[in-house]
Amino acid sequence: GGAPVELQRQVQPLSRYGVLGNEGIPNASGMALEVLSDVDIVVERSMYWGGGRFNFGPGYNPGAINDMRAGHNVLGVNAPQTSWTFAEGAAGGPLGFQTFVLVSNPEQHVGATVTVNYLTADGVTYSDVKVLPPGRRVTFHANDVLPASPSNQVAFAIEVLSDNAPVVAERAMYWGPGWHGGHAAVGVQPHHVWYFAEGIQGAPPINFDTYVLLFNPSHSEYIDVQVDFFTKTGLATSVTKTLPPRTRDNVFAGQYPELLGAANAFSIRTLNVLGKPFVAERAVYWRGLREGTASAGTIAGARKWGFAEGQEGGFAQFQSPADPNPRHFSTYYQIVNNTDAPLPVRAVFYVEPDGDTPAGSGAEVTVMVPARSRETVGPSNLPGLHNRKLAAFFEAPDEIIVERAVYWGAGFVGGGHASPGAVLPDSLPVLPSPLPVAPPSLVSISPTRGTPAGGNFVTISGKNLGLTTSQVGNTSVAFGITPVPPQNVTVLNANQIRVLVPPSGRGVSSVLVTTRGVPLELTAAYEFVDPYAATGQAFSSPPNRFAAVADVAARNPFLLNISCGNFNFMYEVVAELRRRDNTNRWGLNWKRGLVGDFSHDIVNYYYGPEGGDMRNSTQVWIFDIIGGHCGPRPNPFWIDQTGPTRQAGTVGRWTTQPMCSRYRDVMHNGQYLFPECR
Repeated sequence: GGAPVELQRQVQPLSRYGVLGNEGIPNASGMALEVLSDVDIVVERSMYWGGGRFNFGPGYNPGAINDMRAGHNVLGVNAPQTSWTFAEGAAGGPLGFQTFVLVSNPEQHVGATVTVNYLTADGVTYSDVKVLPPGRRVTFHANDVLPASPSNQVAFAIEVLSDNAPVVAERAMYWGPGWHGGHAAVGVQPHHVWYFAEGIQGAPPINFDTYVLLFNPSHSEYIDVQVDFFTKTGLATSVTKTLPPRTRDNVFAGQYPELLGAANAFSIRTLNVLGKPFVAERAVYWRGLREGTASAGTIAGARKWGFAEGQEGGFAQFQSPADPNPRHFSTYYQIVNNTDAPLPVRAVFYVEPDGDTPAGSGAEVTVMVPARSRETVGPSNLPGLHNRKLAAFFEAPDEIIVERAVYWGAGFVGGGHASPGAVLPDSLPVLPSPLPVAPPSLVSISPTRGTPAGGNFVTISGKNLGLTTSQVGNTSVAFGITPVPPQNVTVLNANQIRVLVPPSGRGVSSVLVTTRGVPLELTAAYEFVDPYAATGQAFSSPPNRFAAVADVAARNPFLLNISCGNFNFMYEVVAELRRRDNTNRWGLNWKRGLVGDFSHDIVNYYYGPEGGDMRNSTQVWIFDIIGGHCGPRPNPFWIDQTGPTRQAGTVGRWTTQPMCSRYRDVMHNGQYLFPECR
């Protein structure tokens, strides 16, 4: 009810732009959105949720991203209405369905009294009434009105009626522990025919279940609704449902064997042959109701369609370095040709601009859609769209119907949403061919060394990288002549590839990457190093490094004071010595093999030959680094202990194991600091 929060953005021609709804809005605030433009645009709203936050900008994500369990999407409406209708709704049951009706009053001077009717399958109607002042949004919770409980799931249709001011209405549904699934839809006006381009039944590993929801808004007439399912070979099956007045029903695609499996993905037409109006929605649920999508259909075909939302690949804002799940997106556009002749359909994609990709960049493709059939266009087949956010436009010489489905997570287990496109006027000029997207390039690899055994992860950084796997332009990696198995290559996003390094011989190797069909090379970028070999020329006499120990003590007085209780001070000293001398010849020493004895405050230096095996070597100089180590006032120290050690009949040996099990350095992106530990 406060003053609207207004954001202004310049959206470049032939481009897609995303606005984060949290900008200027307190967390946990419900809100309605109004978008105004000086030219015609296409607008959608996508919502994602889970246990973590997302990397949308500085200061917004202070914690890890640990979940993006579900999401939903809707196309905006062009004008408020005094009535809205929905065919889908559920409350209660074992999964705890929660249905919310969101109503906003964009009128700034006239209030509205809004009635929401919930109409069940058995003909009983439940109502809720709220006053909606000007410039406000209100939420109706169906579960507060219906007799729903964990043991009683109620299915219903929804009517939203406003007495004197036009309003906008949406429906959002959530279910499962932590609301792990959900979908949303905008209201519609009843019509005698509805078309859906998307439908799938089965298809492991997700095993989708598709339902067609039907609602008869008439107060007096029974109506028959014919539900036709079309696969690539034409009409697969037809079902007729008789709906009593003010009731809803559904058709479950799983009852018809001819619709099972990905090869039989289908489109849907629902109609009343007498021209009686009704409302139809299509809901697709992941088997077990882990996630789902739902939307109303479209009432007619069109020659031009537009979509503001589309994502293909990975994006840093949805990823966390600590989480192995990159949450890759896959987008599919379903095209239905309901005419009696094949139609060429031109799909034009414009990507979201960035520093080296100007507005108007993207890709296009033309597909032939057979008569009375459906085809699918996926951006994954166009390398210029890999790891990009995009808008999509479709043009055909006759009427078609287009929808879009978006999924994310490995095997689509993360979540998904679906939405019909926006019908565009025939007068819209033919869209220009997109500019080519900037080619891929490589920048660096980190870390730059590892063991000949491989098995460690590296990150290859670059720009405009392609997908990990796709039919066109997949990404492959090799270290010299040694290819990396495809399952060990993951393109995280347009700027990062995560690779499990393969085994190799010792030496320096170039890193070869082929992505989006372009071969690239980081010359002599990675070194395979024996983890126990000395690197760096040995000193000819014991060096004095008291200053290094004193610097570490000055930076870490607490670690020095507790050095009799842990090894952290010694670890920091070894790290400092290695940095200063650019060698891994510095290490820890454990007297008499008593690994883990906190009284040992000694470091050593390997003076054996270059490349020599340092394990348990006696070719070491030994130095005591803490005076009064277990007393009340320990202090930095540096004494050559080689003579006393020999006199005592003990010989110090090189030991690295404790460092490998514990020590990581923030200067090296969280990798193990010591090469022999990598």
